[in-house]
Amino acid sequence: MVEIDACHSCLTAVRVLRVSLVDELEGRIDSVLEDLVGQEAFTRDDREEVLCQPGPRARVRKVLDIVECKGEEAAKVFLSVRSHYQLTKNAGQPPSTEYKKVQQKHKDFLRRRSESMLFYNSRHGEKILFSEHYVNLLLVDGHQALEIKRHEVLAFGQKRLSLQHKSGLQRKITPAELFLRTSEKCPIKKVLVTGVAGIGKTVLVQKILFDFGGNKDHLAFDFVIHMSFRDLNLIDKPTNFRELVLRKNRHLSKELDYILDNDDKLLIILDGFDEFRHYRSCNTDVFVNEPEEDAEVKEILGSLLQGELLPNASVMLTSRPTAINHIPVGCIDRYVLIAGFSLAEVQDFFLRYFQDTTVADRVFSTVLANELMLTLCYIPAFCYIVCCILNESKDLCGESPKTMTDIYVQYLVALLRSHTQSRTETCPKVQGAKTNQQLSNIVLKLGRLAFKKLVEHQTLFYSSDQDLAGLEGCSLVSTFLDTTVAQEPGCTEEVFSFAHLTVQEFFAALYCAVTDQPLPDAMQNSDNQNNGHLDLFSRFLSGILSDRNSNFLSRQVGLRCKEEKVEMYHQKITTDLTMLCENGAHILNCLHCLFEQQDPSVTLQALPELLRVNVSDEMLTQMDHNAIKYFLTLTEGKILSELDLTGTGMSCHSLRDIQQFLHRCQSLWLGENNLDMDAVQVIAEVLKVSENITYLGLGWTNIGDEELQVLCTAIRVKKKVTELWMEGNRVSHRGLLSLADLTPEPLHTIVAIWNNLDETERASMCSQDSITVNFTDEELWQEWGKWVFRRCEVSSNEKLVTVLHKVCKKSDDCLELHWAKTFYSQLSQLIKKRIQCCTEDDMCKKLQRFDSLLKL
Repeated sequence: MVEIDACHSCLTAVRVLRVSLVDELEGRIDSVLEDLVGQEAFTRDDREEVLCQPGPRARVRKVLDIVECKGEEAAKVFLSVRSHYQLTKNAGQPPSTEYKKVQQKHKDFLRRRSESMLFYNSRHGEKILFSEHYVNLLLVDGHQALEIKRHEVLAFGQKRLSLQHKSGLQRKITPAELFLRTSEKCPIKKVLVTGVAGIGKTVLVQKILFDFGGNKDHLAFDFVIHMSFRDLNLIDKPTNFRELVLRKNRHLSKELDYILDNDDKLLIILDGFDEFRHYRSCNTDVFVNEPEEDAEVKEILGSLLQGELLPNASVMLTSRPTAINHIPVGCIDRYVLIAGFSLAEVQDFFLRYFQDTTVADRVFSTVLANELMLTLCYIPAFCYIVCCILNESKDLCGESPKTMTDIYVQYLVALLRSHTQSRTETCPKVQGAKTNQQLSNIVLKLGRLAFKKLVEHQTLFYSSDQDLAGLEGCSLVSTFLDTTVAQEPGCTEEVFSFAHLTVQEFFAALYCAVTDQPLPDAMQNSDNQNNGHLDLFSRFLSGILSDRNSNFLSRQVGLRCKEEKVEMYHQKITTDLTMLCENGAHILNCLHCLFEQQDPSVTLQALPELLRVNVSDEMLTQMDHNAIKYFLTLTEGKILSELDLTGTGMSCHSLRDIQQFLHRCQSLWLGENNLDMDAVQVIAEVLKVSENITYLGLGWTNIGDEELQVLCTAIRVKKKVTELWMEGNRVSHRGLLSLADLTPEPLHTIVAIWNNLDETERASMCSQDSITVNFTDEELWQEWGKWVFRRCEVSSNEKLVTVLHKVCKKSDDCLELHWAKTFYSQLSQLIKKRIQCCTEDDMCKKLQRFDSLLKL
């Protein structure tokens, strides 16, 4: 080290040390620069000139160049600043007072940034205090997989039902507990918070920032850094993590080196992973290890998530379920699901929205009386939509909405009326037919935007997007599109999105209904294999094309559905229904489309000869039950060849709900539903009066001898049941003997494998031709294996594991059979595929255990 004394001027020392100074200061040059400006050795123009340099080493060199140009005094200040950082580094602690000043300044900054909330369509300049309008969100600990074959909002409706059934097993947590250890062995560093569109992920982030800024003691971090993927999308050139932090937190520059060196006290929040343009590329093997190392944004974030960069920092990532499969495997320590609102929170939301107890209570009573609205209000964004409708409902129609389409049509009309009234109040001359035509044109433009982006799987639209060009300067746009501003140095861009994903889907369907726009390619084929992406779009389209809603839209908005589109759609739904019924394929979304029509003539016109209704393997919501009952009511008098309710969460209550239809079934499959005695009593009541039920499936329903006795008594009344499947239950040898008088007539096939029988008892039952307790019937089990495997192929990992637990109770003699070798080999290959793309450690371990078990 060069000594600074009378023999060496400060300027000479800077020149001598130049090479080593570049290495020494590259990691803290921004902090040094701020100090030089603060001590007036550098001007603001000097700072800008330095910051324009590409990378930290180039910046150090530019600082040294400027110091040499300024002379001895500047060199003296520079070396003084450098000595301060050397002492800081050696001491391991920054001056506590300065550190705490920066910390408090950052908290004040975050509090100001988070004290107001955007209330969906809040008007420009309108300030809504976060503290007055925040409603608690239900957070559930643990990985909650959603079915991949359904629209995410619909799949979450099922998951929510499942959570309610398991409420005693699920751990509910608060925002303050997100990073608390669940055990002494496993520190929580990386947390993924997931939830469907509109459920409150960004609001939860704002809650954390608001609490931290307000000095809430429960957040045990010194600093919280918040980054939005909407902003990160604007960065199109290499950068580094330090620069990412300083872009919107310039006030941290003096202490940023220490903050990053002590990353165990740092929380980094990355909001909106599903909105990141490069979310499919974050699982990279190109890593950066230092905050000053330049790389692509996706490589920096991938390194951060995988612990290569700032390994001790805590990271909270939010995302919709659609993108979580692209999160680097194995990097998440805790999964948290936002489950939205409970009934109490819905009531609280109404009170905070209307700011009037009387009005809020009236609205809540209306929602309680409307099953559909109540079902939707678990999502906060739906609560807002319902508030918009009921705020204007006295001027719309007296009839309460029956379908999803009804709700969104009324939402559209309510906001259009509100917009028109406010315009008329300010500009009395702007009204009449001309105004209606203008509104219709703008709605169509919004619809075209919604349709194109829906097909492209996009929910964010940047102002540079050419598709937004036709909406510039339109005041109505802010009524339906939320607007945020994404800012980066040298780039400011508006980002638009519909108030909710379902609002975009509704506008897309409206555009498709009233124009010549063809249906999306994914809907052109009758099998409609789109993984649920277009389920709600198809339901909205069906509802809009119905006479009731098309007439209402024509009167209120001036938009008329194309006659040829109506005829084409009726033909399509007839073809789809016929094919699905004849093939026994999954039919639930088709039934919902019929329900949205609310037109019996359409259903009767579409009615096929063979009615096979398969709604299996989906936890049915009340909305699902309504659609099924609507269809079964309209087909009164027709025999149901098959009704498959396997794994749908049936209970005594839900069976009572559809009891009047069950006697029409020839094949009734109720397997994989946990049926208690009350539920079995309902089935028995049906069997006593049905002239049609010949095949009854009750596998894995947890029935025992007592429940079987009740069923036997019922079967004896009509003696119509010929096949009874009750595999995987609690039936004993004594229970099977009670069936003796029912075999071989009427029961010529009873499947009772995997019940409570020992080897001796199974051997004794082999003499009973009607009762199957082993796997020797090759033809029978081959068909069973095909049916099970088809279900496994379209199931989520969670559902797959549930099925594997049931079907992997194999014995050595079973494996000698041809059907078993084929079946278990196919299962093994499927499991291997799932393991390759599984993102959740616990699930991956479960699948690996079954993979080991199935190695033949």
